[in-house]
Amino acid sequence: MMDQRERVRRYLLFLIGLAVNALGVAFISRAALGTSPLSSLSFVLSLSTPLTLGEYTVLFNTLFLIGEALVRRTFTLRQAVQLPFTLLFSGCIDLFMWIIPTQLHGTLPMQLLYLAAGCLLLSLGIAFEVFGGVVMLPGEALVRAISQRWNIPFHRVKVVFDSTITVLAALLALKVFGRLNGVKEGTVVAALVVGQLVKIYSRLLGPAMERFCTGGTPYTHTV
Repeated sequence: MMDQRERVRRYLLFLIGLAVNALGVAFISRAALGTSPLSSLSFVLSLSTPLTLGEYTVLFNTLFLIGEALVRRTFTLRQAVQLPFTLLFSGCIDLFMWIIPTQLHGTLPMQLLYLAAGCLLLSLGIAFEVFGGVVMLPGEALVRAISQRWNIPFHRVKVVFDSTITVLAALLALKVFGRLNGVKEGTVVAALVVGQLVKIYSRLLGPAMERFCTGGTPYTHTV
C-alpha cells in the first residue's frame, strides 16, 4: 500500500501528464492538419456547433467512462474521480487552443512541426498518466480496461481505439461538411504513431518515473 508521499508524487505526475496531454491535443489541432484521434469527433462537432472542443471533450469522456464501467463490470470511486479531472483537462485544452496560434494559413514546415510536437506531447502525457497509476482520463482508462480484461498490450489497443474514433469522425465530417473537414493527414499520423510512442516512452522513462513515484522501489509497472 502506498504511503502519503508516494500518493502525492503519483497525483503530481498524473496532473503533469494531464496538462501535457492537453497541450499535445492543442498543438495537433492548431497544426490545421486535423486533430488527435481521440479528440477528432469532438473537433468535428466543435467546427459545426457553438460548443468548444473542450466542452465536447467532457461529453465524450463521460461516454468513455460509461464504457469503462461496462468493460470492468463495476463502477468505483476511483473511476468517479475521473470526471473532475476530465473537466480540468477540457479546460486546459480550451486554454491552450486560445494561446497557441493556428497554422491554418501557415507554411507546411510549421504545420508539420506543430504536428510532430503535438504527437510527442500527447503520447508523453498519456505515458505519465499510466506511470502515475492513480487516475487516468476516461479515454485512456477505457483502453487500459480493455487491455487488462482481454490481456492485450496497451499500445496495441490504443492504436485500434484511436483508429476507430478517427474513422467515425471522418464519416461524420463527410456527412456534415461533405468533405474531411477537421480530419486530415495529421489525424491519421497521430492515430498510427501515438500508441507506439507511448510504448517507447514506457521503455525509456518507465524506471525513472517509477523511482520518482516510489522513492527508489524497483520498477514494476508496464504499459
